[in-house]
Amino acid sequence: MNKPTAELLAPESTELEVSIFGPGYGESIVLHIGNGEWILVDSCLEPNSREPAALQYLSGLGVDVESAVKLIVATHWHDDHVRGLAQIFDKCNSAKVALSAALRKEEFLALVALYTNRPMVNTSSLKELIGVFRILEERKAQGSSFNPPKEASVDRQLYSSRITLLSSGTVDAKIFSVSPSDATLLKAKLAFAGLLQESERQPGKVFQSPTPNHSAVVLWVEIGPHLVLLGADLESSDDPEMGWLAVIDRSTVIAGRRDKAKLFKVAHHGAESAHEPRVWDEIISGPPVAILTPFSRGNRLLPTTSDRTRIQGLTPSAFITAKPGGRQYNWRNRVVRDVLKEATRNIRNVHSGWGHIRLRQPIDGPPDNWRVELFGDAVPLKEVA
Repeated sequence: MNKPTAELLAPESTELEVSIFGPGYGESIVLHIGNGEWILVDSCLEPNSREPAALQYLSGLGVDVESAVKLIVATHWHDDHVRGLAQIFDKCNSAKVALSAALRKEEFLALVALYTNRPMVNTSSLKELIGVFRILEERKAQGSSFNPPKEASVDRQLYSSRITLLSSGTVDAKIFSVSPSDATLLKAKLAFAGLLQESERQPGKVFQSPTPNHSAVVLWVEIGPHLVLLGADLESSDDPEMGWLAVIDRSTVIAGRRDKAKLFKVAHHGAESAHEPRVWDEIISGPPVAILTPFSRGNRLLPTTSDRTRIQGLTPSAFITAKPGGRQYNWRNRVVRDVLKEATRNIRNVHSGWGHIRLRQPIDGPPDNWRVELFGDAVPLKEVA
């Protein structure tokens, strides 16, 4: 039976942790790479407190986020992956931030100049990124340590450290971005340029990012013998220079290596559009531990039944932070329920389930010895009806 909330016991300094949080709309990953050093990937809000899930969790563990968080990565700027990102960056004031190279500072500031003062533009993702750049500018003006954003692209090392072990000296910890590819970046730049031109013709139009999402930042994590692949929302493509095929064939960090990842954060909520069989055959050592979050927005639910069947056919150790569609809310106050039913055709959940999957193991242990803990609505994927 799941525990309602995570046990607030921090990992040992020589213990690796990968935690993933997710409601039906949102995703956030927290990594402990050893030595009390933490990496945060994307952001979502805890539904009840409306605080960034990563900050709430780390604060509960007693982690000093001002000094312990070393890197914050925004894999892409879709709303469900960046809610609370500016708040995280503000609190973790010694961390570096990495964004997809498809969103260079100059291009983004041009977008800000075009859209900031226009009342029709009200996307939370845009506000989060504006907030990040404003914090960077404020720190620079104050004369404090100024760390411009790292541009994540294929084979870019975003962070490295030496982790001290109790039994066997030290090991290297490295975080690489293995996407987006050069061809993807060029295509994204052309798309942004087209959007800028369109905005000049239609000043009130809301800016939206190019799709499909080939510019997402996939992360390759190496900590001693442990290899982790975090798939973000990267989609597949028939073009060998784009999407997952470019990661497999163009990344020198990954291509041709004999050791493979034993833990995989499944891309894009398990959707068929993000599935590439060669990832499972060539990058991952099977059967791996697979983790993912659902996507529940309107009538769109991911992973679908066929998605779940496919993933379960690839690994028996797959876990999801909540069931797609979430829980039916138990309306205790019948008067409130009846009034709402009179006023609306449907009562929809503010959030569709909320869960936390936590994986831990000793850094000096074998790479296939993950201890899986499920909290809240997180379940093995096989239990999703």
